[in-house]
Amino acid sequence: MSEQYLNKRRLVLFVDDDPELRKLGRVSLERAGYGYVGASDGPEGLRLARELYPNLILLDYMMPGISGKEVFITLATSEDERLRQIPVVMLTAKHDNQAEQRELLELGMAAYLCKPFGHHELLNVIDNVLIVAQIKERNRILEIEARQSFVGTVRALISLLAVKDNYTGEHSNMTADLAEAVARRFRLSEKEILHVKLGGLLHDIGKIGIPECILCKPACLTPEEMVIMRQHVHYGAQALSGVPYMETVRSIVKHHHEWWNGGGYPDGLKGTEIPLVTRIVTVADAYDSMTSDRPYRRHLSQATAIERLRAAADIQFDGAVVEKLVECLEHYSPEQTRALNLEFLDRLHHAA
Repeated sequence: MSEQYLNKRRLVLFVDDDPELRKLGRVSLERAGYGYVGASDGPEGLRLARELYPNLILLDYMMPGISGKEVFITLATSEDERLRQIPVVMLTAKHDNQAEQRELLELGMAAYLCKPFGHHELLNVIDNVLIVAQIKERNRILEIEARQSFVGTVRALISLLAVKDNYTGEHSNMTADLAEAVARRFRLSEKEILHVKLGGLLHDIGKIGIPECILCKPACLTPEEMVIMRQHVHYGAQALSGVPYMETVRSIVKHHHEWWNGGGYPDGLKGTEIPLVTRIVTVADAYDSMTSDRPYRRHLSQATAIERLRAAADIQFDGAVVEKLVECLEHYSPEQTRALNLEFLDRLHHAA
């Protein structure tokens, strides 16, 4: 199985100062169908690695000048991603350096092979390491494809929302920008900030399913119409169901109308039952809604909106989030929000 799976003239770089061992390695590898290139010391090994990008490197631990450990660390910390991904097998006669072995394995060392070793042992290690490397590469490609699909889905949903109702599209951009600023005030992780940003962009995506006569009505909604409008949180959660990476964002979309005191919808969550990332989007959403023009009312001033947020702190909103938002407003500039959010999606796409 491994021979059919691997032997497509894969290139192995053998770095060892012992010419006899390099000769043995050459005979073994070429007989097994691998390409071979040898280096007698660390600098030559690094040069050939950068030149050839071999499929695997066999690296002697003890060499004059630059040691095998130093060569590996140089590769593992290189700015060149292709070098970092080359699997390295360390060849060593030392049997009492388990702590150092663990250290290097944690840095990405593929395997250790203790000297002396035989022909079959060498080939077994190489085969196993290359199989694992190929599986990792396949998984990396699948991950990239899933991420690109995810970004495409987000873009499509945002575009649909803007077509359905231009105000809701603009409001989502502003909410995402402000929510991200608040999340950074809380010193959340980059992953959590990503969820907050996407949650802000998509929090009203379910309004695609609301009739335009209700969504764009130039007057206050009737109680019956309000029941229909509240369904947008369910529609949004359904739209994101099954989309990769979206479970946290889906929860934000579903629960951004929950209240701190439990009086919100759809599930009556209260207090810290509502995740912090959701509470952040809730406050940012409310602020931008109050300070935006709607067909049935003029926008409120920043001062009035802050006053209303503080009045509803610990009732509708998390008071700590309200205060972080107020801090952010001292430096908040919404003029470039749309461009910045498009740039954010571009970065997310290229990062994939």
